[in-house]
Order: sequence, then structure tokens, then C-alpha cells
Amino acid sequence: MAQVVHYHHPQAENFSLRYSSASLADLLVQQKELDGATKLIGYPFDTPIYVLYESETEIEDATNIDFDREWLGNQIAELPREGQVVAFRLVELLEAAVDVREEDEFRLYKEFEPQKIQQALDHVSWEAPLPQVAGEVMSNLILRHSLPNANHRTGIAMLQFCIESVNSNFEMPRTHYDDETWQEWVDPYIIESKRLITVRGNNIRFKQLEELGIDLVERKDRIQIQLAEFELDMHWRDALSVYATRHEDHCTKFARAVLERAERADLLDTVGPTKQKFIDYLESGLVERDFRELF
Repeated sequence: MAQVVHYHHPQAENFSLRYSSASLADLLVQQKELDGATKLIGYPFDTPIYVLYESETEIEDATNIDFDREWLGNQIAELPREGQVVAFRLVELLEAAVDVREEDEFRLYKEFEPQKIQQALDHVSWEAPLPQVAGEVMSNLILRHSLPNANHRTGIAMLQFCIESVNSNFEMPRTHYDDETWQEWVDPYIIESKRLITVRGNNIRFKQLEELGIDLVERKDRIQIQLAEFELDMHWRDALSVYATRHEDHCTKFARAVLERAERADLLDTVGPTKQKFIDYLESGLVERDFRELF
């Protein structure tokens, strides 16, 4: 039977894996050195191992989605104009997602970090083939994880807007949570995306688990990561680069699947937008758009 360790603490999702060891004494030493709140679990395998979880944030419910507008405005004002436009649209998308979902089912896991949005825009290959540009927009927004939740759903919305900025007649296939097609084709892409980004930031931790005999790591939403399927033995900086590239390729594949499912094969070889064209569309092409329809 596979030996499974939780990446997120099973009773507290805002606590994530930091250290693992076959020695409880070693982890108690590590626990004293951490600044954040911690929880310790012993896994009773044939050879027991211990895992230390840490959290630096508190989970909040969606009733706290009402950002401090003065703080938010000041944060966004420090960005270049293009970053400001994307940041405002992302906030609107997040609020729409909360409005559609039940508040008690929607959690805020971290602070909003608008400065990361500009980083995402700077890593897109503008004017490459449309699926690549749209996929990289989605991928880089997800990788930077600027929002407190819904980074995948808002990333998909931005992929859609990227395509629309080139062809205003494009109609996005349904990707709604309450639609059966979500389980059929969208959900697998999101699950694999979450696997990639989890491995990307934890290759050293996962390598240690593998050396302790662990086969699977399970993160929240019951997403399982088979450690043998991933290359873990590399410097953490290399892992950030390698898995960012894999994630971009994965999201580009999703963009192609979107176009094919929408029966828009004519757009597969179309040149993607310039950064300015994309920003102009976000600023003026989405006026009076009800973003709740996207969720």
C-alpha cells in the first residue's frame, strides 16, 4: 500500500508542510526556530515519520473580500499603467467569483499581492502564436498567485480575454463549476496545474519525503502527487525554472484545447496580441461586462 503524507494539514488547510524527519527530536528543534504557527503530525508507518506544518496566515471567509480600498488603491497606484489595469480586472473577477459561490464555501488564503501582476506580464511572449500568448498569460498569473483565492479561475478568464482581444467574436466554451463539462475537460487541466506548482515550490521537501519512503503527497481537494513521476533532485532555483516552463507548456496546451473545443481552429496559428492590445481590451473592451457570467 502506498504511503501518503498530507501537504496541507488535514484539519487546517492554511498549514502546509515545512519539514519531515524520522526523528521527532529533530523536528522539535526545527519547530522552535520557526516564526509562524506550527502543527506536528506523526505518521504511523512501519517506520514512523514526523511532519511539521507551518502557517503564516489565517483563513478568512468571503465576507472579508471587501478590501481596504485606500490600501488597495495605493498598492495598485505604484504599478505601471498596464499592471494597474490587470489588477483592477482581477479584483473584479475575484469579487464576481465570490458573488457566484456560496460565501461559506469560499475561503481567502493569503493577502492580495498586486505587485506580482507586473511580474506576470513581463514573462509573456507577446505576439507569439495566440495559444502560446493566452497560455502564458494564464500560467504566469497563476504562478505569481497574486490573489487570495481563485487564481486558476481568474487565470482562465484572462486567457479568454486574451483570445477575445484578437478576435472579438470568440465564444468561450463553458467552464462553469456547475456544468458537467467542468469535470470532463477543465478540471483535469486545473488538477495537473496544481500538481506542477506544488512540486515547483517544494522539490527539496518532496525529495526528503521520497527518501523517507513516501510514495504520495496529497494536497487539499484530494489532489495526489505521485513523487516518482517528478524530477525532484535539483537545486530549488532550477526547480522554479524547470517547473515554470512545464506549467507554461501545460497552460498553452489548455489554450489550444479551448480553441479546438470552441471550433476555432482558425485561431490556432493566429498571432497573439501585443501587450498594449491586450491591456487596451481589458480597459475598454470589457465595459459593462458582467463577470459573474464567467463563473
